[in-house]
Amino acid sequence: MSKYIAGFILILAGLTVVISATIYYGLGRYNSTQLNDLKAEAQGPVTMPSVETETPKIHGALMPDGSFKPIRTAAIDIETYVGDQESAKPIPEPAVPTPSAASQGVAPPSTAARADVQTTAPVDATSPAAPAEPLDGAALIYAYNAIYPGYQIHPKYWDRPFSAGSDQYAYGAVLRPDGYVSVEPSQGMPRGTTSDANHIRIPSIGVDSAVSNLAIIDIGDSRQYETPKHVVGRIPETSNPGELGNTWLFGHLESPIRGEGNVFQNLPEIPALVNSGDPVYVSILNEDGDEFLYQITATEVVHEDDLELYESDDSTITLVSCVPRLVYDHRLLVTGKLVGVKKAA
Repeated sequence: MSKYIAGFILILAGLTVVISATIYYGLGRYNSTQLNDLKAEAQGPVTMPSVETETPKIHGALMPDGSFKPIRTAAIDIETYVGDQESAKPIPEPAVPTPSAASQGVAPPSTAARADVQTTAPVDATSPAAPAEPLDGAALIYAYNAIYPGYQIHPKYWDRPFSAGSDQYAYGAVLRPDGYVSVEPSQGMPRGTTSDANHIRIPSIGVDSAVSNLAIIDIGDSRQYETPKHVVGRIPETSNPGELGNTWLFGHLESPIRGEGNVFQNLPEIPALVNSGDPVYVSILNEDGDEFLYQITATEVVHEDDLELYESDDSTITLVSCVPRLVYDHRLLVTGKLVGVKKAA
């Protein structure tokens, strides 16, 4: 009897393993199909947020290529706009009687009767017409927005308006953090002149984490960098924040087996933000208390076997995490350029 029970348990265990493996494989394959959605490139200029006393009301239009072009001007009333356009139309001149009509004894129209002639007499097609005033594209867009205020919904929610979030579309109009000085990515400092990074913040995705240098560990036949545990790890041989070159920072998407945290669990949200026009900024503090502001410019996905650390001519950061979930055989690379510096007090 015990043999039958043992056999049943083994069969049940085998089925459990097969079902679990099938689900794991299926979910992994599904997540792998989402890798193309993790590629993005910022279309706007690489710059620090502009100083705004208040967030402007944003209007715009969906362009033929699928992008959304913002327009910042004062809103107009559609009825006023249409009325202005009607009043701007050229009024046709009254027809002048032909000589043949005069020779037949028909009196020319008087000034009082000119209004009737204007509405009944045909306009001479050969006479030049007064040029029409050019239409104001921004005003037309506002007139459209007055009918369909789709600009009030962030473009990333346009395919699902009933489940749209309340976050506003920034279009670069982000309040500048106090104390920053604007710099160009090419104005980074020489290598070896600043201290190591010790903290990173990415407000757009809720990252607020310590940064530590990764040590090299010996795994027998080779050596590799250790994996960061509950923090963002920096490759120590790469540039420090604010220096020319590329600063490489690694973090876990999730670590269900080792339990090393998920500091970059929201990193895959950045490509969607970049593609929808939202500027994404990363601030990194060093051990001296200086803070460096970077704007994300592009994201890409590479297979884990194809990942290679590369340098940059200007001040750059590259954030790295494993994707997709449950498979983790690719790497998401998020690149940013230096745009601002805040020196320690």
